[in-house]
Amino acid sequence: MKNNSTVALEHCRSYDAAELHTAMGRLLETIGGMGVFVKHGQNVLIKPNFLTDSTPDEAITTHPEVVRAIIHILKQHGAKPFVADSPSNVVKIEKVWEKTGFKAMCAAENVPLVCLEKSGAVSYKIDGFSFSIAKPILDADVIINVPKVKTHMLTILTGAVKNMYGAVPGFQKMNLHKLHPTVPEFGKLIAAIYRKVPPHLNIADGVVGMHGNGPSAGIPINLGFLAASRDAVALDLTLCRLMNIDPSAVPYLRHLSITGYPEEKQKHIESAGASAESFVIKNFKAPDTLRARMIPGWLVSILAPFVWIAPSISGKCISCGRCVKGCPVTALSFVNADKKGKPVLDRKKCIGCCCCHEVCPAKAITMVQSSLLGFVRRSKMP
Repeated sequence: MKNNSTVALEHCRSYDAAELHTAMGRLLETIGGMGVFVKHGQNVLIKPNFLTDSTPDEAITTHPEVVRAIIHILKQHGAKPFVADSPSNVVKIEKVWEKTGFKAMCAAENVPLVCLEKSGAVSYKIDGFSFSIAKPILDADVIINVPKVKTHMLTILTGAVKNMYGAVPGFQKMNLHKLHPTVPEFGKLIAAIYRKVPPHLNIADGVVGMHGNGPSAGIPINLGFLAASRDAVALDLTLCRLMNIDPSAVPYLRHLSITGYPEEKQKHIESAGASAESFVIKNFKAPDTLRARMIPGWLVSILAPFVWIAPSISGKCISCGRCVKGCPVTALSFVNADKKGKPVLDRKKCIGCCCCHEVCPAKAITMVQSSLLGFVRRSKMP
């Protein structure tokens, strides 16, 4: 590996086990091989994206075959892998394991699936933020972070850095949204969590990603690549480049760049493996909230009554109540005692965190913007 900010790319067109294993091997060899990161006998935590109980083909969660390929290589090096993540608190973890295919895959590979909600946590106060990290994350000898390449309505991109938010267990994630409701503050929080538990290796599942209004209601898109780096920030900046996303719109990247300007760090990232130019994605759809996230925080504060993003619930609603349970500020509620019909929004309480949009299994929730934000979106603002 030339430097810690080297990002490797490798072609991989499908989740066929043989193709994935070959592509994963080439990818890792480009950055020095798995032996650079793990030693015989070490406990290695593989941290996928377990957002919710969705099937692998929906491109909402990390594909289990990508993790299987990593497990095979780790075993060849004598390491002891286990898999863990903390998904949305409105869905039981056992249901997530089963529907995503990880329960069957880990059973077949004889690899433990660890529930972070039941494993204890340690509290920290960093950069003014208080949060807890699950003990299995802290106790692992090596952390391999395996995000799904997706857009995100709140943070624009959910890549390697954002994936470490899952190190925070259980209901605390919902409370952190409540305590830090603005996008700039939430971005600083994500950066603080990442600084506490930076992964040793990041491998992005970009075989099939998601664009549009992710992280759960977007559109699957064939991307055809795997990407890896020791540096999660460098990896995310490379993903921004491939997706034509302005990194300044991703709220955590500015706080993790030495100069304060992610564009400057981009200049120092070295590419390895397949040419990045061969992966630049045409017709990639950014989230509808992209331009809103580019408005300076101080201006948003001044224009707060006129600058907002809030959920709108369509007739697709199945009255499952996940959005009500997942709202950190109780802005959504059922009017009827029998909890039938669509939940109702109290917009004065809403903080625009997109949690309801994220957990809706029916894709019934659209995040709508105020008229002023709609004008900004339609303008030619750079």
